[in-house]
Parts: sequence; structure tokens; C-alpha cells
Amino acid sequence: MLVIGKSEANFTDMGMKYFQIIIVTLLTTLSSQAGTPAQAEAIVEEHKTLMNAWRTELAGAKSMEMIQLIIAKKPDVQAYKSRMIKEVGAELTKPWALKYGGWLLSNTPLGNKDVQFIMDYAKKFHMNAPDLGDFCYNVALSKQAVLPKKLFIEKAYKKIQDPKQKGIAAISLAIILSELGDTAINNARRLDLVKQAIINSSDEKIGDTSVGEVAMEMVYRIQNLSKGRPAPAVNGIDSAGAPVNLTQYKGKVVMLVFWSSFDLNVEKTIELLALMRNIEKQYTSKKFALIGVNKDQIANLRELEKEAMTSSKNISDPEQNVFKQYRVGEAPHCYVIDQQGNIQFSGVVGSFATLTIDALFSRVKPRNPVPATP
Repeated sequence: MLVIGKSEANFTDMGMKYFQIIIVTLLTTLSSQAGTPAQAEAIVEEHKTLMNAWRTELAGAKSMEMIQLIIAKKPDVQAYKSRMIKEVGAELTKPWALKYGGWLLSNTPLGNKDVQFIMDYAKKFHMNAPDLGDFCYNVALSKQAVLPKKLFIEKAYKKIQDPKQKGIAAISLAIILSELGDTAINNARRLDLVKQAIINSSDEKIGDTSVGEVAMEMVYRIQNLSKGRPAPAVNGIDSAGAPVNLTQYKGKVVMLVFWSSFDLNVEKTIELLALMRNIEKQYTSKKFALIGVNKDQIANLRELEKEAMTSSKNISDPEQNVFKQYRVGEAPHCYVIDQQGNIQFSGVVGSFATLTIDALFSRVKPRNPVPATP
């Protein structure tokens, strides 16, 4: 059993509670041997190697059956999470542990309390760390509520003196702000942070990419996929090979739903398809179109359509060209496009999307001006 030192014991009662959650609850048998940077790095490299091999195999899949089999063989990150916690759990006050605490945040499914626990340790012991900007990027990618992440990164951003690390913190904060909407003020602040990141840290590596690549991606999203921006042109084909593009739906409200038969489990996929059909039916009397964008192999899409499981119109996108154009990384996801072809919503297929549709149909039409009396 791990022995907690005095400096840790005095941290806070809440910190102790989180310590028990992340260490004792998740790992019932921990070695008393202290972790080392070399052992932690070996865990990172082993997981990275397995994930790269898995992605290569998935990219080479030639059928839906192969895709589903390979997805089922995805390396279990839980085992790596447990091993990493064992290495760094008792070492979180040490400078080397910040990097691997960050790896846990961005690569494993920690709960909000566990994420907060690691952030609290960073706040108490590592606010002058030379790699604090890198840690901020991991915080930005973690499955934590937006506000705690924002508060932590803002505090770290003010503390960091090294320009390169400050640039990484800047792009991390811009990522967080992207979750707070597309208002003009918010977008202006995001662009300011992106500029700082490009100037200071463009070539710095973060995860599997670079600050410059993340920054350019963010600029694209702000300029092309923000609320009120014209929706990117869509030129695809349906399962019968007929062309589908947004210009065909000019004057209509359009919901683009990005989906597949394998991103969710079978039950959730059936629920999603039923929801899409219900939304389409709900607006039958309106100038409305629901267009699915499906990344299955075309034979699988045809089979689903034959069984009447899908909405009436779907773009076949097995190469994910439209997915990439709309920057959809995780399906399902939807965009709502107004009668003028402008984006009005981006997010989950559900009530917020349909409320946006209702609002677009409820817009008050401008009255013709009354001529002035001579």
C-alpha cells in the first residue's frame, strides 16, 4: 500500500478523496515500488505502437465485416491507464510526473473527479514547470467540464514565461473557447490566441500533430464552419450514384447528419436511424430536407436503405470527403443550414438541433413597407 507523505497529506481533504478515487478504487493492489520516468515512457510507447498498428489495420479493411471485427480488437486503454496510475500515482509532486499525468488526461477515460485531482496537483506543485504548456494541451483534450479546464489554462497561461510553452497554452485555451459558442467576441479572442500560438510555437509538437497544424485547422473552422457562415458546398452521390449537392435544396432548411453503422453500438445506431426518420417525418409539410452523410461501404448503405432503416436521402461517403470538409471527427454529428445556405447549428442530433429548425421556420417575414402619404 502506498504511504502518503506529509506534503501530500496536507493537500486538502478533497484532494485525499480524489487520491483514493484514482488510486485505491481503480487499483486494489499497488506495489510499494516508486515509479520512474523510464517505466512511464515505456507504457506510452507500447500503447502508441499498438494503436498505430490497429489504425493501419483499420485503414486497410475492405468490407464492413472487417471494419467491425477490427474495431472490436481495438487495444484496451484501461490496462494502460491502470499501469500508468501505478507509475505516477505516488509521484505526482515530482517534476517528471506532470508529462504522464497529462498523458492520462488526454488518452484515457478518467472521470471528472480524477481529472480534477490531477489538475489540482498540477496547480499546487507544477505551475512553474518547464512543460506546463504541454500539460495545458492535455487538459484541453480531457473529458472534463469546460469551466474547470478554462480556469486552469487561463491561470497557467498567465504564469508561463517561455514563449514556446505560452504558445502551446494559447492554442489550448483557444480549443476550450471553441466549446463556448461562435459569438463574434469569442471568435475574435480565439483568433487572437491562434495568432499568438503561430508566432511563438508553430513548429512545436503536441501529441501527434503540431501547434501550427492545430492553429490552421481552427482558423478553417472559424472561417468556414461557424454559425452564420455559408455552408461549404457539398457535392456527393447517393447509393444509386445520383448526384447530391446543397444547391438542390436552396430555400429549404437542411439538416446534414453524419453517421455510420459502426460508430455506435447496434442498439444506439437503430435509435439514431429512428430519430432521423422521425425528424424527417416531423417536418414533412415544411420546406425541409434531412440528408444523411454515411461513411459505410456503399453496399452496406444500400442494404440499410433497402430495409427502410434510414432517412430518405443519404450521401455515400466511404472515403469521408464530406466528413473531412465539415471536419467531423466523431459521428454522429449534425449541421443545420438555413434557407439562405448559412450554418445555424452544429452538434448532437437531438432537441437543440430541432429547436434551431423550429426557430428558422418561425422567423417573422418582413412586411412590405407602407408607401408614404403624399
